[in-house]
Amino acid sequence: MDIMKTYIVDTIALVKYLQDDLPLPADKVFKSSEQGKSKLLVPEMVIGEFIYISLKGRLKVSDPRSMIMEFLISMSASGYMDFVEMDLDSWEEYLHSQIPELHDRLICAIAKSRDAAVITNDIDINERGGVEVVWD
Repeated sequence: MDIMKTYIVDTIALVKYLQDDLPLPADKVFKSSEQGKSKLLVPEMVIGEFIYISLKGRLKVSDPRSMIMEFLISMSASGYMDFVEMDLDSWEEYLHSQIPELHDRLICAIAKSRDAAVITNDIDINERGGVEVVWD
């Protein structure tokens, strides 16, 4: 039996997914997950960042609060996208990380502790995260 590949979704990937604007390799990962062939994990911090930028008006939506709740409900029911929090293994990875930026460090710690790739275009994660990155 094959082990299902796991991916951590960064904030930019989440936003681009909702805008249907992902580059092809990242889009293939989301489609694969929608078909049950892989698993997407969305750190709670990414959800917080997504809500923050939505409420700040950085996304072009008429009613950000409704859009946020609609997304959270559909995400919870999706079966291919799950919320994830830091666990003890993630915190241990966090302690050893060389990434200075808080959010990137958390995302990489979660990815390393779960042997997951990260869907992001973040250069620091790509160059210093020590994790597989999927984008373009």
